[in-house]
Amino acid sequence: MSTRSMFVVPALTLALASCGRTSPTATPADTAQLRVLASGIVSSTEAYGARAASATSPSACRAARSEYEEQVRPAIEGLLALGPRVDERMRARGLSQHADVECGGVAMLAEFERHTDIACTSPGLEVNRAEAAQHALAMDRWADLAVARAEEASVAAEPGRLAGGGGGPRCVRFADGSQMYLP
Repeated sequence: MSTRSMFVVPALTLALASCGRTSPTATPADTAQLRVLASGIVSSTEAYGARAASATSPSACRAARSEYEEQVRPAIEGLLALGPRVDERMRARGLSQHADVECGGVAMLAEFERHTDIACTSPGLEVNRAEAAQHALAMDRWADLAVARAEEASVAAEPGRLAGGGGGPRCVRFADGSQMYLP
């Protein structure tokens, strides 16, 4: 095989493999599903925070955590599945600063896993309650951001319309893989 064909063949293979591929973008059904998932996370987190705050025993705390995990983990996974498409839609409409659904979902999952690893493990109910309250605040912030993105993506999906502004809160992903909520 000649030196020239060593470079041409892989280049042609790569070009042919990518033919017909476009970045998938969110459909109106995707943005509606994102809104449902994010709103469900808000509701589940609020209910869990209330149950954890009133737990009178470690077993009641663990029962609340278990129910919460069953409700929220699939919702976060669904949000993560939609994130790349919604983000692409936002970028395509000139709102790259708000193309952060995936970033927020990753941050939400990290907070969720951090919490569920330690929730209800302290013998002191006050420690468990404080942890649940702190977690509920963090999850509520990330879920509210996802609800806002669903609203913006819905507007961005309408032909001829751009979603409003580029300001407001957003998720930023750093080179080390960590995420941060910026107000």
